[in-house]
Amino acid sequence: MQIFIVVLNYLLMLLIGLIDNIKGPVIAPIKSFYHIDYTYIGLLLFIGSLGFITASFIGGIIVNRYGSKAALSGGLIFIILGILGYFVSPFFFVFAVFFFIMNFGLGMLEIGINATAAVTFVVNQAIMMNLLHFFYGAGATISPNAVGRLIEMRYPWQNIYLLGGMITAAMLVVVLLTRFPGAARYLNRDKVRFIDVLKDKYVILFSIMLGFYISSEVGIGNWAVTYLKGAYGMNSVKSSMYLSLFFAAFTIGRLLGGFAVERIGYVKSIFIFASLASIFVAGSMINQNLSILLSIAGLFYSIIYPTTMALAMKNFKENTGVAISVIVTVSSSINMLANFIIGKLSDIFGVFIGFSFIVVFMVLVIVMLKVLSSSLKSYSQ
Repeated sequence: MQIFIVVLNYLLMLLIGLIDNIKGPVIAPIKSFYHIDYTYIGLLLFIGSLGFITASFIGGIIVNRYGSKAALSGGLIFIILGILGYFVSPFFFVFAVFFFIMNFGLGMLEIGINATAAVTFVVNQAIMMNLLHFFYGAGATISPNAVGRLIEMRYPWQNIYLLGGMITAAMLVVVLLTRFPGAARYLNRDKVRFIDVLKDKYVILFSIMLGFYISSEVGIGNWAVTYLKGAYGMNSVKSSMYLSLFFAAFTIGRLLGGFAVERIGYVKSIFIFASLASIFVAGSMINQNLSILLSIAGLFYSIIYPTTMALAMKNFKENTGVAISVIVTVSSSINMLANFIIGKLSDIFGVFIGFSFIVVFMVLVIVMLKVLSSSLKSYSQ
């Protein structure tokens, strides 16, 4: 049973990767369907991120009170409800409500997965957690390419989401029929208040740095297909292929990058990988023939998030859980605003300028790392 639950956890993370990365290739069809501009698309992505963050709070409460099975089941149900709502959304703001609901479900599902992993990954935890992220990457690799091909075949974007909803429904049946360990709870013994941790300048520095990183990484997932279509006139299949290759490189990096980080050091690794990521994305924007550099950049994005989190955990020896929670919440909030900014800039100056801010965000990661590293000398070797 323990092995079955571990496998189920991996498949649920694969599902998150699949559904979360439908949105990049379907931005253009959604834009046409509702006759909206890129500012509204940015607002939509803002609303989706808000749904995910909201679930992080509520999902934690549900796991503490009812266990991980309740969070997993609830997350899957909200995903299905959100997707079904797309078929009864004649107006953009009605659709945005259901987009919030679907992303709320994704957030709750991830909380449930993490809670289950805490009690089922009892041996080789580092390897098991890396595999968990590998399965998200696998889903993120499959999704854009498959969606791009369906769009090229004139498949309605709502029906593409419905395919994801059908897989979700099948997973819901499995979860409901599975008995989960009763101890799958978040046992938060930290008594420090959220607001007290927020006053720590290092928490703020980590939050801003991670926020710019997430803005850059998620920005590629959300806007790369739109950028490649708008700037170079690529079709759905080719533009989505570049995004799939980005996530393929990203997934390989997540699987293998940890070994490089341990040899090079945390701060040095983040600096090197962030610098290469910004160079490769910027290089890909020189002309259409260099677009493959955008895909290769995924390799350099891969280690930045987990390494930054590991660095934060080393820095906050006390009240680690609350500190990480604050960092994730604040950084996710920065990402919400960043997606809206990219949409607005794309409307005013064009998708090329909007997408170029993904490079700007990564450069800001390097700047924030330099500010942090002066105070974290003990971890820079």
